[in-house]
Amino acid sequence: MRKAFVIILTFIGFLSFGQETELNSIEKSELDSIYVRALNNRFDLLLSSGWKYIELNENGQRISKLNVSDRYKFLTNEELINLSIKEKKTIRVLRLTHKIIGIDTVDVNFGIVNVTGKRKIHFNNGLKFKKADFALDCGGTNGYFPDMRFVFDRKKNNWELIDGKYKIPAK
Repeated sequence: MRKAFVIILTFIGFLSFGQETELNSIEKSELDSIYVRALNNRFDLLLSSGWKYIELNENGQRISKLNVSDRYKFLTNEELINLSIKEKKTIRVLRLTHKIIGIDTVDVNFGIVNVTGKRKIHFNNGLKFKKADFALDCGGTNGYFPDMRFVFDRKKNNWELIDGKYKIPAK
C-alpha cells in the first residue's frame, strides 16, 4: 500500500513539473503589444490634459520604443524627482504591471506612484541635496479586479480586451 502511494505521488510530481513555466511562456514581444494596446485604450488618460508619466522600469523601457500615444512620457526615477522639484508639486506616475492568469489570459494593471521631490540638505550615507518620497496609492478593499484583462482569440489570432475597470462597455 505504501509503495503504491509513493508511486502515485511520484507520478503526480512528474505531471505537475514544469506547469509554472507553461503559464509564463508568453513572449516578451506579445506582452509588449498587450501593454501598448492597454495604454492606447485608456481613453480617460488620453482625453485628459497634460502629460501622463510612466515609470521607466523593465516593462516601461521595452514599450517606450514602441508605437505608444504621444501623451505619455517615460521617465526614470531621477528624472521624476527632478521634475517634481522643478514644478514644486507631487507627480503622479503610472507603474505598469501584469499578471499572467493562464497561457491565454493576461491582466494589465496600472499602479499609481506619487513622487514628491525636495531640495534639502540631509545626511544619508553622506551629504545629499535632494530628498524624494515615493508613495503608492491604495487599490481599495474590494479584492482583486484587473484594470484590463486580455484573452487570446485563437480564431482571430490576436489578443482581445474582454474585461476590467477601464474596458469601455459595449452597447
